[in-house]
Amino acid sequence: MLLDFTVENFRSIKGAETLSAVAASKSKGTPSNSESRRQIKSDDEIAQPFHIEGWDIDVLPVIAIFGANASGKSNVLKALQYLLSFMNFGNDWERQSPLTTFKLDSESREAPSRFALRTVFNRTIYTYSLVLDNSQIISEKLEYSLASTKRDRLLYSRTWNKVDKKFDWKNGSTFSGAHIQLEKELQQREPFISLFSKLEVDVVKPLIHWLMSCKVGIEWAHKKFDPRNLRLIVNPNQDKNNSDGWFQAEENAKKLLREFDTGLCDFEVIKSGNGSDDFQIIAFHETEKGEMISWKFEEESMGTQYLLSIAYNIQIMFLQGCLSMADELGSNLHPNITRKILRLFQSQKTNPNRAQLIFTSHDNTLQRNNLLRRDQIWFTQKRPDQSTELYSLSDFKVRNDLAIDKAYLDGRFGAVPFISDEDDLMPIGDDNG
Repeated sequence: MLLDFTVENFRSIKGAETLSAVAASKSKGTPSNSESRRQIKSDDEIAQPFHIEGWDIDVLPVIAIFGANASGKSNVLKALQYLLSFMNFGNDWERQSPLTTFKLDSESREAPSRFALRTVFNRTIYTYSLVLDNSQIISEKLEYSLASTKRDRLLYSRTWNKVDKKFDWKNGSTFSGAHIQLEKELQQREPFISLFSKLEVDVVKPLIHWLMSCKVGIEWAHKKFDPRNLRLIVNPNQDKNNSDGWFQAEENAKKLLREFDTGLCDFEVIKSGNGSDDFQIIAFHETEKGEMISWKFEEESMGTQYLLSIAYNIQIMFLQGCLSMADELGSNLHPNITRKILRLFQSQKTNPNRAQLIFTSHDNTLQRNNLLRRDQIWFTQKRPDQSTELYSLSDFKVRNDLAIDKAYLDGRFGAVPFISDEDDLMPIGDDNG
């Protein structure tokens, strides 16, 4: 699971900004009589975080980022997407999405970008840091800390030596073997961690598995469902009594579609060709008289097709316990459906494998009615130099009974656009001569 992520000098982000999924410390005080009478919910009653055994750490399942247009919300997600993809695919990802620094400052334009990522798996905390520019990696380091010792242990680190024109390497005592020989073969802009999926390095297997399962694309909630994806979840010839959760994921996706009130009562996947990706979906609807009517799923509305994609992806996330990001999650969804999605992630019953969701939104109704904890709500706003500032609602020490959505629009937390009341635009069609 993700603990926190720090980025510096990436797109609109100039200084170091940190997004944390670690739950805020609980207050040691007891509720006042007035708070008890008003039945104000505690943060843990709103959303129970995932406790990390062996550490005094609780991790949040959902993080929401709000802010004005062009304040940098999407760039926070893009920075995390860039790092995770670069760690996974190295130069192959870089060719698709080149690194972009903060361009409104002459020093930043030429300076390297910095990333840091902390994750936890099997009671072990992993800390990965990366510094790079458009030509090469400047430094890369991976450390881990066991719950039993709470001590940072170096797995490997490398720093570019400008004088000798090579990397200076350091390897920890637990990091030895034939893979060390690969250090000499790395390109200057190839991350060493991207090779770990092909290596047998036991101590980092949980981290690499998580990296490979992360749904790093931030547009998954806006794409029409692609039937070819069903090869991951549906095999018409599979033994439905022995499918490692995949069949249950399909059934849960169907149930979720019905809960979304699409009118769809069922769907069936059939093989439509000889290829491994040749699937067709048949949609079933029930008439008022109880008659079952079917047609091709492509005939469903675009909204229903989007919802199938969302329902399918959510079940895959829950099955794999991965990290997912969504830019403008509620932009093409009814608010009630968005709230349902968030509650599914918040519930340890529907999300037992500890999947996490980080999303951006302009829908301030998600801030009301104790849907999100205060430490789950984050904001972005622009500084005077037009760089992005990222901060949490928990920094403001507000009570859970505050109408956060109204206070937000009133500007109490910043992160809203300043719009002049004056009608200073030239009238259309005005002709003074």
